Amino acid sequence: MAAVDAETSVELTAILCNHAEAQNNLLYVSGGGIDRAFVPANTSGPWNINLAIGINISVPWNETNNEHTLTVDLVDFDSHPVLVPSGIDTLAPVHVEAKFNVGRPPTLEIGESQSISLAINLPSLPIPAIGNYSFILEVDKVEHRRLSYRVVTGFNIPA
Repeated sequence: MAAVDAETSVELTAILCNHAEAQNNLLYVSGGGIDRAFVPANTSGPWNINLAIGINISVPWNETNNEHTLTVDLVDFDSHPVLVPSGIDTLAPVHVEAKFNVGRPPTLEIGESQSISLAINLPSLPIPAIGNYSFILEVDKVEHRRLSYRVVTGFNIPA
């Protein structure tokens, strides 16, 4: 992870959950803090897993009124992109990209940061194999957070 300058870099917090919504710049999270999925024993992937990421980004004063790009990528234990079906007989990496611009209203004090809440829902995400994964969150090509996620075999889960 690259070093970041506190005056020019955003701060990002994020949580894995079952569902997330951002309304009126408030973040609503359901089932927050998850870090794994249990799948039935003796079955093979992919398994369709419902996941979401609740995100809050604090943008410093001197970075307001500028366009920023949030990217989220899913990688496996070896940092290889996780490939999922993207069409008939085609695969693509799990990749989400969102552009945002946090304004500077006239009531904002000089030097005050602004925050923005975002929600990324990944319904029926086809996870291909048992193992460890990471969601890598970057803003403007700088990594700010990794969220670990595991897919494990559960006991007594019907297929």
